[in-house]
Amino acid sequence: MDQSIQQTLQRAIAAHKDGRLAEAEADYLRILEEKPDDPNALNFLGMLRFHQGNQVEAERLLRRSVEVLPDNPHARVNLGNVLMVGDDYEGAHREFLRATELAPDLSIAWYNLGVCLRKLQRLHEAAAYLYKALQLDPTNTNAYEPLARLHMTIGRVQEAIDLYHRWLEVDPDSSIARHMLAALTGQDTPPRADDRYVKDVFNEFADTFDKTLAMLEYRAPQILADALSERLGPGAQRDMLDAGCGTGLCGPLLRPSARRLVGVDLSPKMLDKARVRGVYDELCEQELCAFMRSRPAEFDVVVSADTLVYFGQLGEAVWAARTCLREGGILAFTLERLDGQPAGTAFRLQHHGRYGHTEEYVRDVLAAAGFRDVRIGTDVLRYETGQKVHGHVVTAIRSASC
Repeated sequence: MDQSIQQTLQRAIAAHKDGRLAEAEADYLRILEEKPDDPNALNFLGMLRFHQGNQVEAERLLRRSVEVLPDNPHARVNLGNVLMVGDDYEGAHREFLRATELAPDLSIAWYNLGVCLRKLQRLHEAAAYLYKALQLDPTNTNAYEPLARLHMTIGRVQEAIDLYHRWLEVDPDSSIARHMLAALTGQDTPPRADDRYVKDVFNEFADTFDKTLAMLEYRAPQILADALSERLGPGAQRDMLDAGCGTGLCGPLLRPSARRLVGVDLSPKMLDKARVRGVYDELCEQELCAFMRSRPAEFDVVVSADTLVYFGQLGEAVWAARTCLREGGILAFTLERLDGQPAGTAFRLQHHGRYGHTEEYVRDVLAAAGFRDVRIGTDVLRYETGQKVHGHVVTAIRSASC
């Protein structure tokens, strides 16, 4: 490679890594103006375009890069990642597989191949490739979670437990591994999910959250909106809080009845997605109980769709909701049902990492916090592995006193 082009490329890569994207882009384009088929500039500019959200241009550049230099495994991994985001899993599979042939010791290629085959429901092959990625690089903490979840899907719970133990050996601070071990073993079960766990999970999930829930036929926001409309009546305009708003799936459903709509969530990446919807008057990054306690008597309605499933003990959240509600205000939320339990059972941390609650416990907590006219219905919140997930659909009114 020409010395000046090499120097420009190295400068561009350094700027790219530092987040100085405009500088990197200018240098990549400068190289391609002089040498239109430079495979490295095509590769790196393709990834820059991808991170800018221009998937079509990213794919074009990366395809050209591998046409010019077919034996570059890194460009093939990059192209595979772009194809994955576009749901072209067969195309991504071909690129990742070719990358493993070109560079058998490249852990990330095996990891991506495993993730791709999991999407294609080729579960046993996916497991083998993810194990290969960990064999090559046991510190690749990204590989433990999909492999453990895969084992849970095919009923190999002990293998999943072993993987979470291995993950903790590599990363003793992993909130996800610690929480999931508690869920699978029943040992050291926390009264609620750790804030760091919730933040880590949903930051990681943010980019694919809406697409994944659509595939699961997720219905909780619409179910809650329907239950709330029965309480509000026609033409109501209220100050509303979406507690655990996530990407804002409830926002468009609440907006027509909201004089003011506020969302709160722990995950900044989820809030970024909610902000794009343009329906919230205010979005706050904060733990929801602390937020509700800090806003006394500010809201007429608090809605929480599938957020309190990360609380075992509900008392703190329900009392915090009471604090931020005005007298006569409405609390509406969903939970996962826990049926067929021994008398006195309140909740249980389930294998998937969320809590299930008994109806008796939910009623007791609401009564203790001074809520009246409690209505608890049952509905299907979503499907998981083809099975219905039944939930409590709860609405209640804040009393003047308790």
